[in-house]
Amino acid sequence: MRKRLTLVAVMLLFVAGFSACKKQDEATKPLRSKMLGKWSITKIEVKTGSDPVVTTNYTADDYIDFKDNDDDAVELRLGANNTVSGSFAVILNNSFYLDFSAKDLECKVVSISERAFQFTGTRVGVSPAVTETYYLTR
Repeated sequence: MRKRLTLVAVMLLFVAGFSACKKQDEATKPLRSKMLGKWSITKIEVKTGSDPVVTTNYTADDYIDFKDNDDDAVELRLGANNTVSGSFAVILNNSFYLDFSAKDLECKVVSISERAFQFTGTRVGVSPAVTETYYLTR
């Protein structure tokens, strides 16, 4: 009788533990997980100080690629001969830092889903302030 009770208890624990596991949905994934991968850049809007916003549209060949490696590398390609590498670091739930040799951006996520990603980055150490809003798709 004791063996049966132990067996039943073990089976109940196994079933309870197995059924408690569920796939993480998009809303609860960490920002880094959502960002990873290659995104096509549709446009970038740049605002310098009080000047009007300058919008540049891009083609399907232009991208930003957040790589899943030890260096948290990021590759940005804008035009056939303009590819730069850098790194990224997620700071808080909806903010991250982009570090390129030519510029550093403190970024805030406007929206992110499986198919679209929009963020605004403020260039570090420049005056007047320069903000860049990136519109990305997959």
